[in-house]
Amino acid sequence: TCPLSRGPTRTPSDALTGTLCFSAEVKMVGCQGMPGAMGLKGERGATGEKGMSVPRPSGFCADPSLSPGDRGEKGARGEKESISRVPSPGPRNCKELLTSGQTLSGWHTIYLPGCRPLTVLCDMHTDGGGWTVFQRRSDGSVDFFRDWAAYKRGFGSQLGEFWLGNDNIHALTAQGTSELRVDLVDFQGNRQFAKYGSFKLADEADKYKLVLGAFVGGNAGDSLTAHNDRFFSTKDQDNDRSSSNCAEVYRGAWWYDNCHSSNLNGQYLPNQSSQNSVTWSSGKNYYSYMVSEMKVRPY
Repeated sequence: TCPLSRGPTRTPSDALTGTLCFSAEVKMVGCQGMPGAMGLKGERGATGEKGMSVPRPSGFCADPSLSPGDRGEKGARGEKESISRVPSPGPRNCKELLTSGQTLSGWHTIYLPGCRPLTVLCDMHTDGGGWTVFQRRSDGSVDFFRDWAAYKRGFGSQLGEFWLGNDNIHALTAQGTSELRVDLVDFQGNRQFAKYGSFKLADEADKYKLVLGAFVGGNAGDSLTAHNDRFFSTKDQDNDRSSSNCAEVYRGAWWYDNCHSSNLNGQYLPNQSSQNSVTWSSGKNYYSYMVSEMKVRPY
Protein backbone atom coordinates (compact mmCIF):
# COMPACT_ATOMS: atom_id res chain seq x y z
CA THR A 1 0.00 0.00 0.00
CA CYS A 2 1.08 3.58 -0.54
CA PRO A 3 2.04 5.71 2.50
CA LEU A 4 0.15 8.84 3.50
CA SER A 5 2.18 11.94 4.21
CA ARG A 6 0.76 14.77 6.24
CA GLY A 7 1.78 18.43 5.99
CA PRO A 8 2.59 20.50 9.07
CA THR A 9 -0.17 21.81 11.32
CA ARG A 10 -0.54 25.57 10.96
CA THR A 11 -1.65 27.94 13.76
CA PRO A 12 -4.14 30.75 13.01
CA SER A 13 -2.83 34.28 13.65
CA ASP A 14 -6.05 35.84 14.95
CA ALA A 15 -6.20 36.76 18.63
CA LEU A 16 -9.80 35.71 19.30
CA THR A 17 -10.25 33.64 22.44
CA GLY A 18 -11.89 30.20 22.43
CA THR A 19 -11.10 26.79 21.07
CA LEU A 20 -9.58 26.85 17.60
CA CYS A 21 -9.71 24.02 15.11
CA PHE A 22 -6.80 22.68 13.12
CA SER A 23 -6.40 20.77 9.89
CA ALA A 24 -3.66 18.92 8.00
CA GLU A 25 -3.05 18.70 4.28
CA VAL A 26 -3.15 15.11 3.02
CA LYS A 27 -1.15 13.98 0.00
CA MET A 28 -1.34 10.59 -1.71
CA VAL A 29 2.14 9.47 -2.65
CA GLY A 30 2.68 6.91 -5.40
CA CYS A 31 4.45 3.62 -4.58
CA GLN A 32 7.99 2.97 -5.73
CA GLY A 33 8.27 0.71 -8.81
CA MET A 34 9.34 -2.93 -8.50
CA PRO A 35 13.11 -3.39 -8.93
CA GLY A 36 14.33 -5.01 -12.14
CA ALA A 37 15.61 -8.57 -12.26
CA MET A 38 19.22 -9.09 -11.14
CA GLY A 39 21.74 -9.27 -13.98
CA LEU A 40 23.60 -12.50 -14.82
CA LYS A 41 26.70 -13.08 -12.80
CA GLY A 42 29.88 -12.74 -14.80
CA GLU A 43 32.37 -15.62 -15.15
CA ARG A 44 34.98 -15.92 -12.49
CA GLY A 45 38.26 -14.41 -13.51
CA ALA A 46 41.48 -16.36 -13.61
CA THR A 47 43.33 -16.77 -10.35
CA GLY A 48 45.96 -14.11 -9.93
CA GLU A 49 49.57 -14.95 -9.31
CA LYS A 50 50.77 -15.08 -5.77
CA GLY A 51 52.65 -11.96 -4.83
CA MET A 52 56.37 -12.05 -4.37
CA SER A 53 57.69 -12.30 -0.85
CA VAL A 54 59.86 -9.26 -1.24
CA PRO A 55 58.32 -5.81 -0.84
CA ARG A 56 57.33 -4.09 -4.05
CA PRO A 57 57.43 -0.39 -4.75
CA SER A 58 54.27 1.59 -4.12
CA GLY A 59 51.92 1.42 -7.10
CA PHE A 60 53.08 -2.02 -8.24
CA CYS A 61 50.55 -3.35 -10.78
CA ALA A 62 49.56 -6.94 -11.50
CA ASP A 63 49.71 -8.49 -14.93
CA PRO A 64 46.87 -6.80 -16.92
CA SER A 65 46.11 -10.13 -18.60
CA LEU A 66 44.86 -11.39 -15.24
CA SER A 67 41.71 -9.17 -15.21
CA PRO A 68 38.34 -9.93 -13.53
CA GLY A 69 35.53 -11.48 -15.50
CA ASP A 70 33.01 -9.37 -17.41
CA ARG A 71 30.25 -7.70 -15.42
CA GLY A 72 26.82 -9.24 -15.71
CA GLU A 73 24.04 -7.50 -17.64
CA LYS A 74 22.04 -4.86 -15.83
CA GLY A 75 18.51 -5.86 -14.97
CA ALA A 76 15.53 -4.08 -16.49
CA ARG A 77 14.37 -0.99 -14.60
CA GLY A 78 11.19 -1.28 -12.57
CA GLU A 79 8.15 0.67 -13.71
CA LYS A 80 7.62 4.05 -12.08
CA GLU A 81 4.17 4.84 -10.74
CA SER A 82 2.84 8.35 -11.14
CA ILE A 83 2.36 10.41 -7.98
CA SER A 84 -1.24 11.43 -7.50
CA ARG A 85 -2.33 14.19 -5.16
CA VAL A 86 -5.74 14.53 -3.61
CA PRO A 87 -6.42 18.25 -3.15
CA SER A 88 -7.90 19.19 0.22
CA PRO A 89 -8.14 22.99 0.23
CA GLY A 90 -11.04 23.20 2.68
CA PRO A 91 -13.76 25.89 2.67
CA ARG A 92 -12.52 29.42 2.00
CA ASN A 93 -15.49 31.22 3.53
CA CYS A 94 -18.85 30.66 5.18
CA LYS A 95 -20.69 30.55 1.86
CA GLU A 96 -18.64 27.51 0.78
CA LEU A 97 -19.46 25.89 4.12
CA LEU A 98 -23.15 26.54 3.52
CA THR A 99 -22.93 25.10 0.01
CA SER A 100 -21.30 21.95 1.44
CA GLY A 101 -24.25 21.41 3.78
CA GLN A 102 -23.20 23.22 6.97
CA THR A 103 -26.39 25.12 7.85
CA LEU A 104 -25.81 25.97 11.52
CA SER A 105 -24.70 29.48 12.43
CA GLY A 106 -21.68 29.56 14.73
CA TRP A 107 -17.91 29.38 14.77
CA HIS A 108 -16.33 27.34 11.98
CA THR A 109 -12.85 26.92 10.48
CA ILE A 110 -12.16 28.31 7.02
CA TYR A 111 -8.89 28.44 5.07
CA LEU A 112 -7.32 31.67 3.84
CA PRO A 113 -4.77 31.78 0.98
CA GLY A 114 -1.78 29.57 1.75
CA CYS A 115 -4.11 27.08 3.50
CA ARG A 116 -3.97 29.18 6.68
CA PRO A 117 -6.79 28.11 9.02
CA LEU A 118 -8.95 30.78 10.64
CA THR A 119 -11.89 30.34 13.01
CA VAL A 120 -14.76 32.66 12.04
CA LEU A 121 -18.37 33.34 12.98
CA CYS A 122 -20.76 32.25 10.20
CA ASP A 123 -24.27 33.67 9.87
CA MET A 124 -26.14 30.93 8.01
CA HIS A 125 -29.63 32.42 8.33
CA THR A 126 -29.72 36.14 7.50
CA ASP A 127 -30.59 37.02 3.91
CA GLY A 128 -29.85 33.56 2.51
CA GLY A 129 -26.93 32.81 4.86
CA GLY A 130 -23.28 32.22 4.05
CA TRP A 131 -22.06 35.45 5.70
CA THR A 132 -18.63 35.68 7.37
CA VAL A 133 -18.91 38.10 10.31
CA PHE A 134 -15.83 40.28 10.92
CA GLN A 135 -17.21 42.79 13.45
CA ARG A 136 -19.69 42.38 16.29
CA ARG A 137 -20.85 44.71 19.08
CA SER A 138 -23.53 43.52 21.48
CA ASP A 139 -22.97 44.36 25.14
CA GLY A 140 -19.93 46.59 25.69
CA SER A 141 -17.90 43.74 27.20
CA VAL A 142 -14.87 44.38 24.93
CA ASP A 143 -12.90 47.62 24.68
CA PHE A 144 -12.69 48.73 21.02
CA PHE A 145 -10.55 51.82 21.69
CA ARG A 146 -7.34 50.01 20.74
CA ASP A 147 -4.13 50.61 18.84
CA TRP A 148 -3.04 49.75 15.30
CA ALA A 149 -1.41 46.44 16.27
CA ALA A 150 -4.60 45.20 17.97
CA TYR A 151 -6.77 46.00 14.96
CA LYS A 152 -4.18 44.41 12.69
CA ARG A 153 -4.27 41.02 14.43
CA GLY A 154 -7.84 41.07 15.78
CA PHE A 155 -9.25 40.91 19.30
CA GLY A 156 -12.31 40.02 21.35
CA SER A 157 -14.21 36.92 22.38
CA GLN A 158 -16.07 34.19 20.53
CA LEU A 159 -18.75 34.52 23.20
CA GLY A 160 -19.50 38.17 22.46
CA GLU A 161 -17.81 41.11 20.80
CA PHE A 162 -14.83 40.98 18.44
CA TRP A 163 -12.91 42.43 15.51
CA LEU A 164 -11.59 39.69 13.20
CA GLY A 165 -8.35 41.54 12.39
CA ASN A 166 -7.43 43.75 9.44
CA ASP A 167 -4.92 41.24 8.06
CA ASN A 168 -7.58 38.54 8.13
CA ILE A 169 -10.26 40.80 6.63
CA HIS A 170 -7.86 41.75 3.84
CA ALA A 171 -7.07 38.09 3.09
CA LEU A 172 -10.75 37.17 3.23
CA THR A 173 -11.82 39.88 0.77
CA ALA A 174 -8.83 39.54 -1.57
CA GLN A 175 -10.05 36.15 -2.86
CA GLY A 176 -12.73 37.62 -5.11
CA THR A 177 -15.69 40.00 -5.05
CA SER A 178 -17.66 40.05 -1.80
CA GLU A 179 -20.78 41.97 -0.85
CA LEU A 180 -21.11 43.70 2.53
CA ARG A 181 -24.04 43.68 4.92
CA VAL A 182 -24.32 45.79 8.08
CA ASP A 183 -26.96 44.70 10.62
CA LEU A 184 -28.00 47.04 13.43
CA VAL A 185 -30.33 46.79 16.44
CA ASP A 186 -31.15 49.78 18.64
CA PHE A 187 -31.91 49.70 22.37
CA GLN A 188 -35.64 49.51 21.65
CA GLY A 189 -35.17 46.33 19.62
CA ASN A 190 -35.69 47.93 16.21
CA ARG A 191 -33.69 46.28 13.42
CA GLN A 192 -32.03 48.00 10.47
CA PHE A 193 -29.57 46.97 7.78
CA ALA A 194 -27.53 48.31 4.87
CA LYS A 195 -26.04 46.41 1.92
CA TYR A 196 -23.23 47.27 -0.50
CA GLY A 197 -22.42 45.67 -3.84
CA SER A 198 -18.78 45.04 -3.00
CA PHE A 199 -16.30 45.39 -0.16
CA LYS A 200 -12.54 44.99 0.02
CA LEU A 201 -9.87 45.94 2.50
CA ALA A 202 -6.43 46.85 1.16
CA ASP A 203 -3.31 45.46 2.84
CA GLU A 204 -1.28 47.12 5.58
CA ALA A 205 1.09 48.77 3.08
CA ASP A 206 -1.96 50.67 1.81
CA LYS A 207 -3.13 51.35 5.38
CA TYR A 208 -6.09 48.97 5.12
CA LYS A 209 -7.92 51.34 2.79
CA LEU A 210 -11.66 50.79 2.34
CA VAL A 211 -12.70 49.85 -1.21
CA LEU A 212 -16.48 49.97 -1.26
CA GLY A 213 -19.05 49.32 -3.98
CA ALA A 214 -22.41 50.99 -4.45
CA PHE A 215 -25.07 51.12 -1.75
CA VAL A 216 -27.76 48.70 -2.90
CA GLY A 217 -30.40 49.10 -0.22
CA GLY A 218 -31.49 48.74 3.38
CA ASN A 219 -33.63 50.68 5.86
CA ALA A 220 -30.54 51.90 7.75
CA GLY A 221 -29.55 54.05 4.79
CA ASP A 222 -26.03 54.72 3.55
CA SER A 223 -23.49 55.88 6.12
CA LEU A 224 -20.39 54.20 4.70
CA THR A 225 -19.94 55.62 1.19
CA ALA A 226 -18.53 58.80 2.76
CA HIS A 227 -15.68 56.64 4.07
CA ASN A 228 -14.91 54.94 0.76
CA ASP A 229 -11.28 55.14 -0.39
CA ARG A 230 -10.18 56.29 3.07
CA PHE A 231 -7.39 54.79 5.16
CA PHE A 232 -7.95 53.05 8.48
CA SER A 233 -7.05 55.12 11.55
CA THR A 234 -6.48 54.25 15.19
CA LYS A 235 -5.57 56.28 18.26
CA ASP A 236 -1.86 55.73 17.58
CA GLN A 237 -1.93 56.01 13.76
CA ASP A 238 -3.71 59.05 12.34
CA ASN A 239 -4.49 58.54 8.64
CA ASP A 240 -7.58 60.75 8.29
CA ARG A 241 -8.03 64.10 6.53
CA SER A 242 -8.81 66.07 9.66
CA SER A 243 -6.38 68.39 11.41
CA SER A 244 -7.10 66.36 14.55
CA ASN A 245 -6.93 62.60 15.09
CA CYS A 246 -10.54 61.48 14.55
CA ALA A 247 -9.88 58.12 16.22
CA GLU A 248 -8.66 59.87 19.35
CA VAL A 249 -11.48 62.43 19.35
CA TYR A 250 -14.31 59.95 18.71
CA ARG A 251 -12.83 57.10 20.76
CA GLY A 252 -12.79 54.46 18.06
CA ALA A 253 -10.99 53.10 14.98
CA TRP A 254 -12.45 53.51 11.49
CA TRP A 255 -11.94 54.72 7.94
CA TYR A 256 -12.28 58.31 9.12
CA ASP A 257 -12.40 61.18 6.68
CA ASN A 258 -13.15 64.52 8.35
CA CYS A 259 -14.44 62.90 10.54
CA HIS A 260 -17.33 60.37 10.25
CA SER A 261 -20.83 59.41 9.14
CA SER A 262 -20.56 56.09 10.95
CA ASN A 263 -18.50 54.92 13.89
CA LEU A 264 -19.35 51.29 14.62
CA ASN A 265 -16.09 50.74 16.53
CA GLY A 266 -16.81 53.68 18.84
CA GLN A 267 -17.64 53.64 22.55
CA TYR A 268 -20.48 51.43 23.75
CA LEU A 269 -22.83 54.02 25.30
CA PRO A 270 -26.35 52.64 25.96
CA ASN A 271 -29.24 54.99 25.16
CA GLN A 272 -27.06 57.99 24.43
CA SER A 273 -26.80 60.43 21.57
CA SER A 274 -23.08 60.91 21.00
CA GLN A 275 -20.75 60.96 18.01
CA ASN A 276 -18.36 58.90 20.15
CA SER A 277 -20.79 55.98 20.33
CA VAL A 278 -21.68 53.06 18.03
CA THR A 279 -23.38 55.19 15.38
CA TRP A 280 -24.78 54.99 11.85
CA SER A 281 -26.00 58.52 11.15
CA SER A 282 -28.43 57.75 8.30
CA GLY A 283 -30.22 55.27 10.57
CA LYS A 284 -30.62 57.09 13.89
CA ASN A 285 -28.46 60.19 13.52
CA TYR A 286 -25.89 59.91 16.35
CA TYR A 287 -28.04 57.87 18.71
CA SER A 288 -26.16 54.78 19.84
CA TYR A 289 -26.93 51.22 18.70
CA MET A 290 -27.06 48.17 20.95
CA VAL A 291 -25.93 45.62 18.34
CA SER A 292 -23.89 45.96 15.17
CA GLU A 293 -22.55 43.27 12.85
CA MET A 294 -20.47 43.70 9.71
CA LYS A 295 -20.31 40.65 7.44
CA VAL A 296 -19.18 39.70 3.94
CA ARG A 297 -20.26 37.07 1.43
CA PRO A 298 -18.70 36.25 -1.96
CA TYR A 299 -20.80 36.34 -5.10
